[in-house]
Amino acid sequence: MRTGSLADVQHVVVFMQENRSFDHYYGTLRGVRGFGDRTAIALPGGGSVFRQPNGGSAQYPWRLTDDEVRGQLLGQCNDELDHSWPTQQAAFAGGTMDGWIAAKGSVRTMGYLAREDIPFHYALADAYTILDAYHCSVFSATGPNRTYLWSGWIDPDGTAGGPAYDGGDESGLSWTTYAEELQKAGITWKVYQSYDNYGDNALEYFTQFQNLPESSPLYPAVERVPSGEGTGDIATLIADGILADLEAGTFPQVCWIVPSQEYTEHPHATPQDGARFIDMVLRALARYPGVLDSTVIFLNYDENDGLFDHVPPPVPEAGTAGEYVPGADPATEGLPIGLGFRVPMTIISPWTRGGRVSSEVADHTSVLRFLERWSAAIGKPARCPFISAWRREVCSDLVAMFDFANPVSGLPSALPPASSPIGMAACAVLPNPAPMTNALPAQEPGTRPALPLPYQAAANVAGFGASATSDIAVSIELANTGSYATSAMHVWVYASAGNPSGPWPYTVGAGATRTVRVDIGAGLGAGAYDLTLLGPNRFRRDFAGDATTAGASVEAAVGYAEDVAAATTGLLLTLTNDQGTPAGFTIAAGHYASGTLTQEVAAGGTWRGDITATVACDGWYDFTVTTSADSSWSRRFTGHVENGRVGVTG
Repeated sequence: MRTGSLADVQHVVVFMQENRSFDHYYGTLRGVRGFGDRTAIALPGGGSVFRQPNGGSAQYPWRLTDDEVRGQLLGQCNDELDHSWPTQQAAFAGGTMDGWIAAKGSVRTMGYLAREDIPFHYALADAYTILDAYHCSVFSATGPNRTYLWSGWIDPDGTAGGPAYDGGDESGLSWTTYAEELQKAGITWKVYQSYDNYGDNALEYFTQFQNLPESSPLYPAVERVPSGEGTGDIATLIADGILADLEAGTFPQVCWIVPSQEYTEHPHATPQDGARFIDMVLRALARYPGVLDSTVIFLNYDENDGLFDHVPPPVPEAGTAGEYVPGADPATEGLPIGLGFRVPMTIISPWTRGGRVSSEVADHTSVLRFLERWSAAIGKPARCPFISAWRREVCSDLVAMFDFANPVSGLPSALPPASSPIGMAACAVLPNPAPMTNALPAQEPGTRPALPLPYQAAANVAGFGASATSDIAVSIELANTGSYATSAMHVWVYASAGNPSGPWPYTVGAGATRTVRVDIGAGLGAGAYDLTLLGPNRFRRDFAGDATTAGASVEAAVGYAEDVAAATTGLLLTLTNDQGTPAGFTIAAGHYASGTLTQEVAAGGTWRGDITATVACDGWYDFTVTTSADSSWSRRFTGHVENGRVGVTG
């Protein structure tokens, strides 16, 4: 009996695989924020973030299967890279994102796979909702990220066995896990694993799950399916274990699936073998259509291994509670815990069909927050007490990604059968692939349906003046206001004119504005500035000019005219001229549209107009404003105007 609400979900399956980045798997996928991202940042030395320094040269992403003789096999078998806390932080480089190859010690960090290499994964993305702003939780390895998935925390203050921020230190933890919260709420749960779980069941990191008798209510966390003697194909054993519970009517309301090493997709466990395992689980559930059609499956990946991703992760401002490891340890001092790099996430359910994309910022704690919302909807609320206030503010609870009014039953007919497994033994005797190309890869053409987002991002230059630390600073007003701004947004501010202390992360609350300042005085440009701001869903601003020239007396600002009853939201441009002489402005679309508008503004005057028809298409815009008053002055505005409706990707 469907209610058309979250309460229609009867089962939640958390299916976490291993060690793949978003760009590595889906950089070429149509319609997502991949290799075709025109808002990608520039590196401190110039050039695109996609062109990573490699000694005295540079390397673009390259396809791991390019070898003409053994390409597919070498690409599938590509081995792991370092993905510990130190090298993840070094690749991130405080947000400059220019340390990938040096940090990982190999150009293989830039390797990627395409549709022909992982057809099953792409077919799932084509059929269901894929997230292109889903991040791992911590700049680190498997253990800490899985600890976030099962508990929402790594105990940064070290009060309960932590801080568990680096791989290998996740033992002796003692805070309450989410499985225990489910137990207290009266919701059935289980971990499906077999004789080899590759250390991926994070519940086993906690002291309360050690040496459990079978009579313990927590025993579903550590039991193996079947009890077995350490033999047999684990994909088959787990699928059969799920089928046995389905047949007995004991399939739990919430379960976590933990594969063996061979099926994790952890390099060099192959994506092809992982696809076979995913397929077996889906087809086991499909044997019971009533179960499949009431189940949500979160297919995500714990961390990125050492594999490149181009989007700077949102991180909190220094000192944010629960998001920095205190103390004077140089390994952690001043370094944010996360969010980490983007990883794949596909939501498989009858309510997420249609090949849609969500660009709402999320991480592993988002899965727990979905479970919080769902458990409350079915009258058995189970809350995770450890998720930080900042993550609750910035990261999604995933509920908006579901269309509960229009479910689609069954598995998609276009889902291909998974290929035969390769096996790790075959990979062990192969060399790693090497790049054979060095050019920015092409992304599949076209768009996909895009889900509405809870941000209405704006950023404008608010003026110039002295600051406490510089004789000249530029003030920028950040805004996230309007009917559709129901979640906090994160913004990076980059100063590419030689400022050594950037970039800077900022969080702007739902319905809030804040003004931030960037010093541009003596030693920092002497008034010259070239700033880039990066926010959610391809939001970008580029502000260039000189505070000591005529450009300081003119400005262009963008806002939005909302009409909640209309299908579109207007894009409003305000031009101001505080000079004593008239100033001419040129507004030129750089993408999405091809319009150009010229406007003269009188001395001391202001002009305001709706430029949606000139520069925007389907809510997307990318245009630049220049002025005759100062050739060094320019303002680029890029992003999407939200209207609360499903649209198309950018």
